[in-house]
Amino acid sequence: MVKKWVVICLTVAMIVVLAACNSSNSANESTPGESEIALGAPKESAELKIVYYGDESGRMSEFVKNEIKALVKKELNAELELEYLPWSEYGAGKTDLMLASGEDFASYTDIDQLGKKVAKGYYADLTPYVEQGVPDLKNNVESLSFEAFQLSGKQYAIPVGNKPNAGEFYSVLVRQDLMDEVGMKGISSLEDLEKFYELVIAKHPEMIGFAETGLQYALSYTYSDKNLMWLDSRVVSDASANDDKLWSWYESPEFKAYSEIMRKWYEKGIIPKYAPTNPNQLMADWQAGKAMWKAGNALMPIENFQSMAKAVSTAKLTNYFLNKGDRPLISRGTYSTAYYVSANAKDPERYVMFFNLLQKNQELYDLFTYGVKDTDYKLDENGRVERLNSDPLFDDWMMMNVNFMRFNKDVADDFIESYRHWNDGSILRKDIGFVFDVEPVKTEAAKISAIETELLNPIGSGFISYEEQFPNALKKLKEAGIDKYMAEYQKQYSAWYAGKNKQ
Repeated sequence: MVKKWVVICLTVAMIVVLAACNSSNSANESTPGESEIALGAPKESAELKIVYYGDESGRMSEFVKNEIKALVKKELNAELELEYLPWSEYGAGKTDLMLASGEDFASYTDIDQLGKKVAKGYYADLTPYVEQGVPDLKNNVESLSFEAFQLSGKQYAIPVGNKPNAGEFYSVLVRQDLMDEVGMKGISSLEDLEKFYELVIAKHPEMIGFAETGLQYALSYTYSDKNLMWLDSRVVSDASANDDKLWSWYESPEFKAYSEIMRKWYEKGIIPKYAPTNPNQLMADWQAGKAMWKAGNALMPIENFQSMAKAVSTAKLTNYFLNKGDRPLISRGTYSTAYYVSANAKDPERYVMFFNLLQKNQELYDLFTYGVKDTDYKLDENGRVERLNSDPLFDDWMMMNVNFMRFNKDVADDFIESYRHWNDGSILRKDIGFVFDVEPVKTEAAKISAIETELLNPIGSGFISYEEQFPNALKKLKEAGIDKYMAEYQKQYSAWYAGKNKQ
């Protein structure tokens, strides 16, 4: 009798265990269970919203709802939502309304935005979460990039990306295939560039020369003997000088020299006559292969070729520096961008942990940047990448990290080698870590901004004559308070510079 009772009990126990297992398996088929959450992930679930700018592709929407959602659930025990806004809302508009109303989200920022938003209390202090939250990202992104987004020793944004970018926009990106066609071996001066235009326009009268409305960085070596560095649109310094001297860009002889070059280009047709009223057409012409040059950076020969190749499959692009001499390239650090978390976010630490995933290792970098292997991309035997899907995913410019990035098979080995060493010999900007507090001169800044839009930008773009219009612009600039603005900027910068040199 006892043996029979034991058998019955064991049988019932086995049925209960099997039923529990079946119930667990059934639950796992519909929603992620505890077994699918990575070891070390937070026990409490969280909701994360990331704001991006531009247009969300169809594949990106599908990618986030499936692969990325599953990854974030597993690694962070969080639900991820992406919201896309037009680029016109970056740093202003709806973004500011979301921050002001206390919405819970994260997005990317820049040095210019950082001080303004922190002063308004919009960004969360992420200092407590850096040590534990981004251990992998800290190994794969330069420490100087973290310092660039600190204020008073506090971390208000987490940098992402690690790419050589010294001399960004200080080079001229030229159609090398057109140079080959007209028999030019290289371009090293302003005279060379203008000669290039004349030779090409004789063969292709339908083309334009310059595909942008601002080239003050790239031409700076030609009209100045200093290594010019802009702290904002109206404040400049010499990056190679061991001092804290600042001066007003618009009141400088350099602005006059630059404006005169641009005016000459506008009158000669190098800058097309439609540029003042239709600047967007300039970039459209560039991508359609109808322009000869624009401002460049280290990776732009590849990035721009990929968009231009649809129109001109034979196009080749090369960076050239004009009259640079031995002046070192200026670097702002190797970050691509940096993410902030809104001040009222419920779980800022979980956001920081998400940022870490973006640059954690090769596997996750490939996933975020290229998508799903054999669906969105494939690799050859040398690790070169071929895109199988043309829909953009997470923006390439944001993700780029020289430790992980892959190149297409048609990118020459010598370009890759040159790119990896692009920053060699460069110097850091003197203002890394400095953020100007505009509050004491916010009224003056607003007035100056209006004059920039009305007169100074058109003068600097060559659309109106410096000789004829600058006296009036200078008068208005003085009335707006440019002297007070510059004095306040110099005061804050000198105090910061002195403190930095004592460290």
